[in-house]
Amino acid sequence: MTTDGAATASAAEQWDVFISYAREDFIQAKSLHDALSECVTARGGTPRIYLDVSRTGTPVGADWQSFLEEALPRSRHVVALYSQTYFDKDVCQWELHEAYKLNPPEGGRLIPVLIDPEAAKKVPYIVNRINWIPTYKPHWIEEVRESVGLRPAGARPVLRFDTPVTDVVAGHTLPALSVSGSAQGSAPRWPSGATVTLAADPPVAGLTGTLTAPVTRNPAVFGDLAFRTATAEVRLVATAPGCEPAVTPPFAVRAPAEQPSWDDGDRPVLAALGRPVFFPDGRALAVRDGRKLTIHTAAYEAAGTAELRERPRLWARGERCLAVADWSGRVVLAAPDGTMRVVDLPAPHGARFNVPGALAFDGDVLHIGMWGGSVWSLSLDAEEPELVLEHRAGVQVLVAGNTGLLVGDLGGKLTHYVLGRARAEHTLEPLLLAITHVRDYALIFGEHRVHRWDLAKGQLLQVPQPVTGITGTLPDGELTAIVDAEGQGVCFDAELAVRVGFHTVPGARPVGSGRGGRLLVLEYPDGSHALVRDGRTTYVCEHPMAVSPDGRRAAVSDGERLLILPPEKLGGGVAPSDADGSPGPGRGITDPGEGKPA
Repeated sequence: MTTDGAATASAAEQWDVFISYAREDFIQAKSLHDALSECVTARGGTPRIYLDVSRTGTPVGADWQSFLEEALPRSRHVVALYSQTYFDKDVCQWELHEAYKLNPPEGGRLIPVLIDPEAAKKVPYIVNRINWIPTYKPHWIEEVRESVGLRPAGARPVLRFDTPVTDVVAGHTLPALSVSGSAQGSAPRWPSGATVTLAADPPVAGLTGTLTAPVTRNPAVFGDLAFRTATAEVRLVATAPGCEPAVTPPFAVRAPAEQPSWDDGDRPVLAALGRPVFFPDGRALAVRDGRKLTIHTAAYEAAGTAELRERPRLWARGERCLAVADWSGRVVLAAPDGTMRVVDLPAPHGARFNVPGALAFDGDVLHIGMWGGSVWSLSLDAEEPELVLEHRAGVQVLVAGNTGLLVGDLGGKLTHYVLGRARAEHTLEPLLLAITHVRDYALIFGEHRVHRWDLAKGQLLQVPQPVTGITGTLPDGELTAIVDAEGQGVCFDAELAVRVGFHTVPGARPVGSGRGGRLLVLEYPDGSHALVRDGRTTYVCEHPMAVSPDGRRAAVSDGERLLILPPEKLGGGVAPSDADGSPGPGRGITDPGEGKPA
């Protein structure tokens, strides 16, 4: 162990506290380490706290396993941080069982701390009778401190919530919440490197979002908080190492409001059942009910129908037209007046399946790239589709425009075709999720990286994906939304900068957007839909919902009808100005239940 002026630790030394944790919970472990380090022992000395990667943990060059085996029995107390991940790690399980064996009959040596309420279900039977300290309680750090025989060193800063928490709706993002620290006497405002952590009491309310914020300046701001479950009485608890915690007055988390009124005569109501999709004009609608597709004009009159053969796989928008392709290779191209072309693209010779890989518009000429490698063009002026390219490696993503065709194949190679000839190519990565054309750039979103190809200069720039385990990617004009399996979402711009960050329900997927990506429609795993405005969830409904490309209209279903109204009527907000542009061709739409955006 190393302290100021002390030599490197050896496993033969005695520790006051050994912190056992999973690597994924390092932030919580470090926060606890810092909080206990600011205390003193019963004799007034500095406590020796073992945290493996800290300067008081395993020395550089030491055999970490041997060091652990010697250090754990030489620790007066073992604090085990219970999380779901903790019980999946072999090393954590070994540490827990060793601590249990060292725990005397009267207890007190093993101090479990429950940092994830869901982890209570995974606590092994052998230690299940040992009471744990839950971190959602306001003074849990003090309980840990007392359990390990430490006491405060002196006056500490006091946390406070700067704004009241009011009008909370389950599933809706709270306004930004800030937590400040105020000094008592000569105490510093924030301990060095402090981290503020938020929790809900009771935890059944399901607080989600970014729950820890490193303090670099006063205050700490939490911008993506939400509650999953309506709860009659909830308190927020803010804690930080070396600080007195703050607790909000009790407040209610209410259930989402009912559907907006269907009785307002100024609001169009369509007697249509199914999932709505706006045409590029932001007025006409296509409504999919199972495999039936119905076109409703700007006057909200049914103007034509078409039948799909299988589930929809891809959607895309052109300048005027809308297109959908199903898993069988059937493609429907429709205009807002109800004019349609329905084609069944032929499968390659000897192939049993004919799956479309990507759709892309050049104006209102639709290009369809197939997994088998053929690229077809289709327009309302042509009776039959035209084969324009054979790309033998198949098609994952596709962009069409005046610069030619950009084809991302099944091996992860991107090829630039001009007049049917390959002019340039780049090998990116095996799984390509989406592609969009913004100004002079092609933005390609892969499983692990975001790639920007400067078509004018031929330069390729790549940055790591800020999220992993991606469940959905949706390009729309200047911004592209990406959401991972845990519900963490970001919106990229053409400069590869994250413009918006948000947190939603785990498993949610982006299925529609407007205002260049500033309005998002997410589908939750239970089939409900949410409207996200500039990173904040402002409305949740049980049935399908869509927004127009210009962001001026929303279509909301009650399961039997569709109500057309401005999005700002759904949970508040400001109507888009005339300067807000609509997305370019092929952007801002994907299909629920399918993993590939257009």
